[in-house]
Amino acid sequence: RNLAQILLQISTLGIAAVGATFVIISGDLDLSIGANVAVSGVITAVATMNWFGGNWVLGVALGLTCGVSIGLVNGFLSAILRVPAFIATLGVGVIAGGLALWLTNGLTVSGLPEDFAALATTNIFGLQTLVWFMLATFLIGGIVLHFTNHGLRTFVVGGNREAAFLSGVPVSRVRITNFAIAGLCAGLAGVLLTARVQAGQPSISTTLTLYATASVILGGTSLLGGEGFMLRTFFGVLLIGVVQNGLDIMRVDYALKEVAVGTVFVLAAASEALRRRR
Repeated sequence: RNLAQILLQISTLGIAAVGATFVIISGDLDLSIGANVAVSGVITAVATMNWFGGNWVLGVALGLTCGVSIGLVNGFLSAILRVPAFIATLGVGVIAGGLALWLTNGLTVSGLPEDFAALATTNIFGLQTLVWFMLATFLIGGIVLHFTNHGLRTFVVGGNREAAFLSGVPVSRVRITNFAIAGLCAGLAGVLLTARVQAGQPSISTTLTLYATASVILGGTSLLGGEGFMLRTFFGVLLIGVVQNGLDIMRVDYALKEVAVGTVFVLAAASEALRRRR
C-alpha cells in the first residue's frame, strides 16, 4: 500500500521529468516546467467551468494545447532566436505563472465535474489512473528516445551541435520538438493534477521545475547533453519519492525534510560525478 502511495505522489513529477529528460539530453534546460503545469491546470479548470459549460473534454484539450504552446515558444526563443535556454525558459515561466494568477485572481478554481476527477483517480489493478498515465508516459518516452530517429538525433545534438549540423541533422527542429515534448508532458501533468485535486490552483507546482531537473540529473543524465537513459530518470524520480515518503513516516519537520532532500540531491550528484571521473 505504501509503495502504491509513493507512486501516486511522484506521478506528476514523473510525467514532467519525462519531458525534461528530452530537453536536457539535447543540451538545453527548461525552467518553465512548474509554471507550465500550473497554467495548464488553471486553463483546464477555468475553461471547463467558465468557457465550455462544464465540458471537461474541451477543457483538457485546451490545457494540453497550452502546454505544447509554451514548449514551442521556448523552442522558438532558444533554437531560432538563439536566446540562451536558461534565460528564455525562465522568462516564459515567469509569464506563465503570472497568467495563471491573472486568470484566477490568485484564487482556487473549484467545483469541477466528478467524471473529470475519474480521469486521474479511477483504481485499476490497485493503482490510480494517474499512476498508469505516468508509467505509460515513461514507456512512450523511452521508446521515442531510444528506438526512433528523433531520439538518436536528440543524443547527437546534445553531444555536439556543430558536428550534428555539419552532418545534416536538423538541429533547430530537434530542439524545438524536444521543448514541445516537454511542454506536452507539463500540460498533461497539469491536467491530471487538476483532476486529482479537483481544483485549478495557480501556485500548485512552484518547486516542480527544480525537482524534475534534479530527478533527471539523479538518473545520470548529463547537464552538458548527449547522455541519458529514460529508465534511470524513473529511478531518479522514485528516489525522491522514497526519501520524501520515509521522512513523512518519520514525522520529520517540514523545514528539516527540505534540508534532508537537498542533502540527498547533493550526495547523489557528487557520487555520480565521482563515478564518471573514476
